[in-house]
Amino acid sequence: MTVNITQFKYEGAWGPFKIKSICEECNLTTSILKNMMEKEFKDKDVIFETKPWLSNWIYCFLKGCWHAPIIVVDGKKFYQFSEKQPLFNREELKNYVYKKVEEAQT
Repeated sequence: MTVNITQFKYEGAWGPFKIKSICEECNLTTSILKNMMEKEFKDKDVIFETKPWLSNWIYCFLKGCWHAPIIVVDGKKFYQFSEKQPLFNREELKNYVYKKVEEAQT
C-alpha cells in the first residue's frame, strides 16, 4: 500500500475568492518535502502531492486544519503552521512515514 503525503499550500480559488499572494512558509515546506522524497523516501512506496488550500478548505477544516501550510499523511493531519512551530519536524515525519510503510507491508 502506498503512503500519501499531501501538502495544502496557501493558494487556490473558491467561488469569487482567489488567493494572489505568495506563501513563503508553503514554498519552504514544499522544498523540504521534495528533498525528503529524493533522500529519505527514495526507495519507499511514498507519493507526495500539493493541493491548493482554498480550493480544498472544506476538506482541511474537516481534518481540523485551517492554516497553511498543512501536511496530511494518509488522510490524517500531521502538521499545520503556527507561530510557535513555523516548520514541521523533519525527523518526526520521516519516522511516522517509515512506520506507515512498515504497517502497509505487513
